[in-house]
Amino acid sequence: MNNDNSNVSSSNSSNDKTDRSFRRRRTTSFGKLSQFLQTGSILGDAGSIQSALQDLSAIGKLMTKITESQRRGVESLAMWAHNASNAAIDDVMQQTRQLYEIFIDKELQFVRQYMHYVQQLQKIADSERAVKDAERNVMDLEEKERKLKREIAQGVSFFRQRRGGDIYLLKQKLEEIKVSREQAEHTLSDLRAEMEVVKMFRFRNGMQGIADAYQDLARNCQAIFNCQREIIEMVPAVSNQDVRHMIYRGSPLTKDRVENLRRSLQHGLTRSENSSWSNATKSASKRYSEPRHHVYQLQTNSPPPPYTYSVTSRNISLSEYQTEAINSGVDNAEIQTCSHCGHSVQQSPNYQQNSTVMVGNVI
Repeated sequence: MNNDNSNVSSSNSSNDKTDRSFRRRRTTSFGKLSQFLQTGSILGDAGSIQSALQDLSAIGKLMTKITESQRRGVESLAMWAHNASNAAIDDVMQQTRQLYEIFIDKELQFVRQYMHYVQQLQKIADSERAVKDAERNVMDLEEKERKLKREIAQGVSFFRQRRGGDIYLLKQKLEEIKVSREQAEHTLSDLRAEMEVVKMFRFRNGMQGIADAYQDLARNCQAIFNCQREIIEMVPAVSNQDVRHMIYRGSPLTKDRVENLRRSLQHGLTRSENSSWSNATKSASKRYSEPRHHVYQLQTNSPPPPYTYSVTSRNISLSEYQTEAINSGVDNAEIQTCSHCGHSVQQSPNYQQNSTVMVGNVI
């Protein structure tokens, strides 16, 4: 009977320990969560530079993970487009995948630049640490000085009389501590002034570098996604045309546009080399039912080849583009029967099967 009672009491005590441990962990977890919600940081010193640098460094890690998700998503979308039996969507998506490869490279370049300048800000913490070490040295010397003064005062008291030699040694040591403390205070004053200059320099360098990295990323984003919008215009928004008789011939244009963007980004010509398509887009009246296809136009200040393009520079509407495509292939066209709908389709022999005729509904 006693054994049973002891077993029950031991089991109850173990359960109580488990419950207390669980409550302690839960309280700690909720404490950290509430602290994060209140201050935005798990660290207690939310206003310190160390806490700020940890939060800023997390941005670089998150952007690296974002690029991995972007690459997987675009690869999957390109695979879907390749199997969608639509030459326009397939071509534009393959070129879009190239654009995202460029974009991801620019993002990773931004992460490297960003983290470099965050590390420059880290040097501010190093300078502050040097000042704190000097302050601690002064405080230690002041504490030693106070202790020696107390010992000297107690040595000459009525209840505790020290020998004259001991008092002399204590006073001599006190004078040495005073001299060391004054030198440490002078060193601390000079170090504070010097570290303030260094702090301002490192702050300017780090924050300006971060701003420049963001600006470079913004310019690259604008150039890349302007290009993406332009090549997407090559996918016709059909209103009253028969897609079974449409021939897609935009592959050279989209490829040349992406290659031109790649070269311009390599040479830092994001504005001059990529303004022609956007200017053509602005000058042309847009109708979402029949978007215009813009051909890249060379500027007078364009660099030498291989930037030149062999196609004649002019803007044509979608209906004109389709009419010319059909008329140019009438003489030498081959009449084939569509396997999906049974209608006869004209196909030009000068183009490959997977990039000339758009099969199925484009919309």
